[in-house]
Amino acid sequence: MPYTGPEPARRPLSSDDITDGIVSTADLADSAVTTAKITNNAVTAAKVSSDVSQLGKNLIINGAMTVAARGTQTGQGDTGAYTAVDRYVWRVEGSTQGRVTTSQDTDVPSGKDFGFSLKVDCTTAESAVAADEAIVLQQRIEAQNLQHLRYGDASAKTVMVSFWVKSPKNGTHCVGLYSQDGNRHYVKEYTVGAADTWEYKTVTFPGDASGTINNDTGRGLDISWPLVAGGNHQVTADTWASGEDWATSNQQNLLDNTANNFYITGVQLEVGSVATDFEHEDISITQFKCDRFYQRYDFPTNGKHIGIGWCNAVRESKWIKWLRAPMRSENGKSISVLAVGHFSHYDWDGSTGGIGLNDTVAIQDQHQQQVTLLFRHSGGGSYTVGEGMEQRTTTNNAWMAFEDEL
Repeated sequence: MPYTGPEPARRPLSSDDITDGIVSTADLADSAVTTAKITNNAVTAAKVSSDVSQLGKNLIINGAMTVAARGTQTGQGDTGAYTAVDRYVWRVEGSTQGRVTTSQDTDVPSGKDFGFSLKVDCTTAESAVAADEAIVLQQRIEAQNLQHLRYGDASAKTVMVSFWVKSPKNGTHCVGLYSQDGNRHYVKEYTVGAADTWEYKTVTFPGDASGTINNDTGRGLDISWPLVAGGNHQVTADTWASGEDWATSNQQNLLDNTANNFYITGVQLEVGSVATDFEHEDISITQFKCDRFYQRYDFPTNGKHIGIGWCNAVRESKWIKWLRAPMRSENGKSISVLAVGHFSHYDWDGSTGGIGLNDTVAIQDQHQQQVTLLFRHSGGGSYTVGEGMEQRTTTNNAWMAFEDEL
């Protein structure tokens, strides 16, 4: 007989109404969980599986140390210079005595999918650190890539820095951010538990509501690891403040012994307060990003043709080169060219032989992936303006590099 009494009171369904006490996939109708039913911000980075691609989250270029176009660099530490690994540079202050060799190394944290690290090998010890001295490893990030951090606004975003480090000392170390446009720094301390052991570090930096990052091609934000920092460069941790400083008074001298080696890899800078898995990207993508700042071209054999151009002046030839990627410079701006002594130029009719070069300038053309190279010599003969010219290598293992670093 059908029920004819009052309609039962309705109430929300709870897990008590599920026979096994669990709301499972089988208990949910198709399309029951919709986008509208998920609370805003409920799915966070911490809840996204490492198997889910998050391309572009890492603001660092070459964080896995896979590109090392310059090769091993010796005698570094007396002045600012780029290391063996692309995008990593030394910031040096004072009359430092410490010297290092930098190289791309295969010593990496076990089982973490990294193939390379940046090795800093102390070759001359910094036995006594003067107040004005500092040797700081940095990566400098282009300003226009950081506009979403909203520096200078109340909604300035928190960022997370994560990296693997192998230090010659245990104890307190420092890592910092510096905004050149706003001339402001923020220094954090982290602890190394065991010397000469790979350890994973995560450090959170709040956004700078009073800061500035211009929307241009200049230095927007530096991330810095001090290896040596005298008293003039030591500040209070955990606060945004004016000036360019990198350490606290607890920072150790990591270059006080020639037995010291410092390694770093897996560097990631991402928006938010959660350190997510490292973004491993295709080597071709990393190379393309690095090429914006430095491109090297190798020519293994002496006397080989590398380009054809024309005589622009009696001691100058021009030729056009297409780069692998557009560089940072704007149209009409000079780009540094290195290793000019590896090349010479000739005229086509053979009336004037090859003359070695002592100066080369690259001017970026209207198409930013194209440069006009000016090959110059200061003496030893002249050419006829307007005639064809050829450029050749003058040594085995010649190379040419274009540089427009931050």
